[in-house]
Amino acid sequence: NFSKIQGAHEMRWGFEARRLMLDHWQPETGNPRGQISFAGGITNIPGQVAREGNSFATALLGLSSGYSKSIQFFEMVNREWQLAWYFRDRWQVNRNLTLNLGLRYEYFPLINRGDRGIERWDPTTNLVTLGGVGNVPFNNGITVSKKLFAPRIGFAYRMGDKYVLRGGYGITYDPVPFSRPLRGLYPATLTGSWVPTVSNFGFFNNISEGIPDVPTPDVSTGTLELPRNFNMGPRSPWGGHLSRGYIQSWNLTLERRLPWEMVGSVAYVATRTINQLLDRNINTVGPGLGISTANLPLAQAHGRTIGANMWDGWGYGAYDSLQATLNKNFSNGFFTKMSYTFGKALNMADDTGWAGPKAFNWEPMLHRNYSPAGYDRTHMFTMAFAYEMPFGKGRRYNLSGIADQMFGGWSLNGTYFLYSGTPFTVSGSGQSLQCIGCTQTAHQIGPVEKLGGKGPQQPYYNPAAFRDPLFYFDAANPVYTPGTMGINTLRGPGFWQLNPALFKNFQLTERVRMEFRAESTNVAHNTRWSNPSGNSAAMLLNPDGSLRNVPNPLQNFMSITGADSFRQFRLGLRVSF
Repeated sequence: NFSKIQGAHEMRWGFEARRLMLDHWQPETGNPRGQISFAGGITNIPGQVAREGNSFATALLGLSSGYSKSIQFFEMVNREWQLAWYFRDRWQVNRNLTLNLGLRYEYFPLINRGDRGIERWDPTTNLVTLGGVGNVPFNNGITVSKKLFAPRIGFAYRMGDKYVLRGGYGITYDPVPFSRPLRGLYPATLTGSWVPTVSNFGFFNNISEGIPDVPTPDVSTGTLELPRNFNMGPRSPWGGHLSRGYIQSWNLTLERRLPWEMVGSVAYVATRTINQLLDRNINTVGPGLGISTANLPLAQAHGRTIGANMWDGWGYGAYDSLQATLNKNFSNGFFTKMSYTFGKALNMADDTGWAGPKAFNWEPMLHRNYSPAGYDRTHMFTMAFAYEMPFGKGRRYNLSGIADQMFGGWSLNGTYFLYSGTPFTVSGSGQSLQCIGCTQTAHQIGPVEKLGGKGPQQPYYNPAAFRDPLFYFDAANPVYTPGTMGINTLRGPGFWQLNPALFKNFQLTERVRMEFRAESTNVAHNTRWSNPSGNSAAMLLNPDGSLRNVPNPLQNFMSITGADSFRQFRLGLRVSF
């Protein structure tokens, strides 16, 4: 890094280089112990909701609905550079205006395996190529951008002695190391997966027939066919340009100096996530066609009936918020910091790099993933405070002797926060959609009514407003449609917590001092409730839509059955001399 001050300009520029290495010998998918699955649909009556007993019955019959297992074929090695150059000029235009002008250039060369390039699967040919092996080029037909320029601009404008207006805009490229999501690709990690042809009611084999062997390939030519029951472990980049996502950020803030040594601010803060790096299962079919895996596009092309995740930057996200703060410097024995955010976060996935869309992989339905983020909270308030009580020697109300020992020198501090709830999805039975790689949602058939119940069989929302699409499904004349509700449309309960602490100093002698501490976490013992169960298919209904006359006909649909509640007190004495 370098810096130079010249007149009204404070300039900084520099270069950053990161060398990332990730070596390991560990199967990344399917786990080396393997897994045997027993689906409930095998022993279930078509049109009914499969329950836990159905899966147990399937296991007793020895009918496996699928197997998976992984082995490490050779050691995985990752090498990666991340390079960046930047320049920033802080320009004091005049007494009232300051500008920050900057530009950052970033270059992320494609990762490699040390002695060769990375692997890639072509779904059109079902061939896997190994970069730099045989006649395969080192980059394996994958290119990355060399035009990652990230401008940054900011300003601060003083309006008189009490107001300051600040704002800024910038672009930040996603620095996620590609070594992380692309570290275990086939054939380094070999993952075998075997599933039945009929997705809901079929089985692969009887466990007495055994688990198929995981075949190992010949990699000498750099080109090999991907076995039908293997995935790429678990994703593959496309050939051609591989997009790296970025985030646009901007804000506008008005600050004001207030009486009693306080400063308040109100701001609009926003971000946009462009080309978020995500998986997408391309071996999917639309509503109705998922009744058989034989309808899958890769099943028809190559006999592949398992998922096929392709990886690139294609996701989108947005965040908009109104943020307010109030800060008081320590004076007259009191200090506080408070902040409030009213915001909304929307996205297609809550994570980046090694995550897929929330609910829909079938391309015509990808847009339905754009919904409130799983971590979104509409309202957030936080506060920290410290207060020296004005009693005691040297304080506003001077005390001495026993009175000072009992009532003087006390201090109080702590934190407080109040959050609204996070969103959740009201789901339905997949039998009414039959879209592989999709999630069925419920129909909303009435106005949403919040009842506020907490605990088993105590609905938080009125269940009568929702219906599983399977309830209207006619097996004789099947019509497969998604539910009318979207993803993350309802919100669970919020919570608040107070964490106060009490301190007192005792001056025992001129050289010996003792401090008493009483600290607490969640002093009010408030409960942090989980979100309600959103499985509308669980309800036990009569043909007219009324609840059956059986115990717990809701099956805890819309009920909260989980919570976290704790309270801690800590007492301490500290002697210093």
